[in-house]
Amino acid sequence: SNFNIMDKLLRLPSVFLEPARIAPTYNKVVCHLHFRSYIPGPMDFYIDFARRAAYALNMPCSGTVYLPTKTSRWTVIRGPFVHKKSQENFERKTHKRLLVIKDANRSVVERWLWYLTQNCPGGVGMRVTLWEWDELGVGRKMLDEAKGKEERRLLKDVENLSSESGENNKQVIQ
Repeated sequence: SNFNIMDKLLRLPSVFLEPARIAPTYNKVVCHLHFRSYIPGPMDFYIDFARRAAYALNMPCSGTVYLPTKTSRWTVIRGPFVHKKSQENFERKTHKRLLVIKDANRSVVERWLWYLTQNCPGGVGMRVTLWEWDELGVGRKMLDEAKGKEERRLLKDVENLSSESGENNKQVIQ
């Protein structure tokens, strides 16, 4: 009987299963994609869509990270005069989720984000944080370039001063 259940599970289409994942190679975080929504159902469905799209683009994507749900409560009086003591309470829950992309090419991540924004359902908000990784020694190169630019600017200032003083000397001689 266990064999029949397992056989049926193996024959399920991949749409009904957990999205496949690619293991990261270098474990370098490239993108955080935050999702927010007041209704968790459409957001979770869309996150599943985003994970499947990341797999199709060969990007290592984490599973869904559930962030704390924020609850906002407020009270409003029903009427200003006679019904002042009668109040109504309201509550709104903001559900948050996170996807982490690792070891992916920047252009592929940007194409994936463009695709997701084109197909985003109403009521689901997204916030993207992108990182760029550079080789070691980039700070030294930037410092050398900045010093070179500063020296060139100072040299131009000295040339301008010498040309202006030369014109003044010519005027004095004439």
